[in-house]
Amino acid sequence: KRSIIVLAVTGEEIGLLGSAYYADHPLIPLDKVIFNFNTDGAGYSDTGAVSIFGWNRTGTNEMLEAGVAPFDLKIIGDPAPEQGLFDRSDNVSFARKGIPALTFSPGFSEFDAEILQHYHQVSDEADSIDYAYLKKYCQAFAHSCRMIANSPKVPVWVEGDKYEEAGKELYNK
Repeated sequence: KRSIIVLAVTGEEIGLLGSAYYADHPLIPLDKVIFNFNTDGAGYSDTGAVSIFGWNRTGTNEMLEAGVAPFDLKIIGDPAPEQGLFDRSDNVSFARKGIPALTFSPGFSEFDAEILQHYHQVSDEADSIDYAYLKKYCQAFAHSCRMIANSPKVPVWVEGDKYEEAGKELYNK
């Protein structure tokens, strides 16, 4: 029911350069964009799950649960909150403008030894990937995108979220 734009950005690790640039110079007016669904991954330790940075913030929990269920995946909401991952990922460039945004990430619940084994390490090579999990992960992401795009319910920041006011201003609500 709604168009989906696939946007590849760069420079996240050095200041969210690509996503910040796009948010400041969009191809489509930002008030016409209903959601930003970022995907990013720094490893995983739970191949039965996906992790969502921003869980409980945009009214999309039920859609996301339904989006991952056909792939036998569960959701880990806001893993490692002490890391502030939501505000360090590309989704925040859109959130700051008011657009409801989340990051869909491979499954983990904490930065443990298994995650840190390859996180920003030269050992992070293709042979360390579980390709069966990667396939389910990508399918679940695409399916969740379609569910949100086709939903009659438009995502909004939950009451009290720090980006709620920016959303109200962007969408004139």
